[in-house]
Amino acid sequence: METFKYISCVVCLGMFLACSNEEPVINEPPVVTPNEKPAEAKDIMLTVRPTLDAMKTRAIVEAFQVGHTMGVFTRDNGGGAVSSNVSFAYDGNEWKAGGNAPVKGDMNVTAYFPYSASVTDYREIPVDLTRQEDCLYGTARVTKQVPTAALTMKHALSLVRIKVMKDEYMGQGKVENVTISGIRTRGRLDATDGSVVQEGNTGSIPAGGNYLLNDASPVMNEAVVFPTVSCYGYTVSFDVDGHRCSYEIPAKHEWKAGYIYTYTFNLKGMYNAPVYMEDVPIDVEYWGKYGNTDEIQIRECGEDEVTIRPNFTWYGYDCYQNEGKVFGVTWTGWCSFEGKLRFVLMQNGRIVEQYQSKDIQVKEGQWNGEHIQCYVTASPGMYELVPLFQKKGESSWFMAVDYENGSTQEEWMYEILPPAPDNLPALRMMQVEGTEFNWFLVNSVPDGSPWNLIYTISNKGEGALRGEIQARWEREYKLKSNSYRPSDRYTKGTENDTEWNEMIGTTSIDIPNGTRYWKGKMEILIPKGRLEPKRNGVGYAAPRLHLYWKAEGSDKWVLLRQDADFLFNRNYEDDVYDQTTNYLAISLYSWR
Repeated sequence: METFKYISCVVCLGMFLACSNEEPVINEPPVVTPNEKPAEAKDIMLTVRPTLDAMKTRAIVEAFQVGHTMGVFTRDNGGGAVSSNVSFAYDGNEWKAGGNAPVKGDMNVTAYFPYSASVTDYREIPVDLTRQEDCLYGTARVTKQVPTAALTMKHALSLVRIKVMKDEYMGQGKVENVTISGIRTRGRLDATDGSVVQEGNTGSIPAGGNYLLNDASPVMNEAVVFPTVSCYGYTVSFDVDGHRCSYEIPAKHEWKAGYIYTYTFNLKGMYNAPVYMEDVPIDVEYWGKYGNTDEIQIRECGEDEVTIRPNFTWYGYDCYQNEGKVFGVTWTGWCSFEGKLRFVLMQNGRIVEQYQSKDIQVKEGQWNGEHIQCYVTASPGMYELVPLFQKKGESSWFMAVDYENGSTQEEWMYEILPPAPDNLPALRMMQVEGTEFNWFLVNSVPDGSPWNLIYTISNKGEGALRGEIQARWEREYKLKSNSYRPSDRYTKGTENDTEWNEMIGTTSIDIPNGTRYWKGKMEILIPKGRLEPKRNGVGYAAPRLHLYWKAEGSDKWVLLRQDADFLFNRNYEDDVYDQTTNYLAISLYSWR
């Protein structure tokens, strides 16, 4: 089954009146001279001059064409007899009547389009959506003096547009059988006010198909539909390369007469198959200098005392040269100030590499935190990660007053590994099936029953990759941690404060040569029995889900690090960490 996510973009476009600057045609009465007998009186016949009440973008009927025919009824303003259904056909210049429609006084005119000889009541005009014809209506008043009906023809139906974008999908992209189903296809129009009563059973109407996807020039499939106050039960479906794709329109969506509604669908590709994703090369020269050329002077903190904790190791301990790495810290102030935070790598008290700064606020007695995506170029080796603070208006920087914060200095030590080999995959994105990724949320999943994890592998070398991927659910406190550091653990007020590292899913990988990104699905099963770790009755240190890679013929499992390289260009200087991740925070349904 083809899968995709959708962006439902409902555009309500107002209607405007297309006015004519021409003067109305007035039939002058005959001139009678003295002693001359009056000429025999003739009936004054109705003429019509309709204008089309237009949408701001293309409708099914944009302008009247030669051969268009409408039906017209007249009725005495006093409630007298109604004339028969008279056709008026457009010849390119004027609308010519196909029968007699005399104007005998002050009369009401009711018109509808398209004309049907079988219509006998302008309040009961049949509408058949399977014909996919625009349906118009309009009213006017005429007199003997002004027998031309200036009709404003309004749209009685809604227009739904369906746009399919190829996006990640790597297949041919042949789209067929675009339909809207679950709607009634027949109804009756009251041409006096445009109200439509839907009738009969639900069915489907065609909206397009038989074309190849081209995001540079997308095809707009469209269908006229009945207005509705709720789209409950309505479904958009289409085939892409023989795979059926369906989307249930939210019940809260409302379609109004004369409005256009556009639904855009972005295909996300099949699982366990190549997908297309934006791949922007790193601006190495820029990021190698960004923040690295600043002159840093370190002073004593003095009265500007800040207490810190190591944090944000959820991304994993592994750190590779010439790649982005998320470093983080939490802090609380002994005083309040605005300023900046930056990280530096040090050896023997000397700054070896420094990174860009970020604006922060330090508030007395309140804990806060920040993580920054840093582009690491330092040579392989062991380094001490040091957060530095700067007060607004100053040029010097200072360290936290209690840098160790009761833990060993080893918590701030990172090993920079040599550049990752081309055959070591990374992780571009990961999420629970049926949800949208949100980095700051804890994902609630079932325990005791399986669910699916969706992931996208980044294969920088684009060579063939064969091996296994293993999902682990981790909650550990250790120095080289992929979840938490020792100082993150509380010693008071906790319950169920246990550690674990469980394998909860595994799958084989066979990625063909030439594949840059690969989207997969893995079944996950978390056994029942785990209790929620809490502090003072509230869940804390949520366990993390990571993926590990083992190449074919190897016995070593390696953490799939995050691939954030596409973010390292001048357009992504700030907040790049929230757009990709290599972990998920996981809680269980039974913990609710």
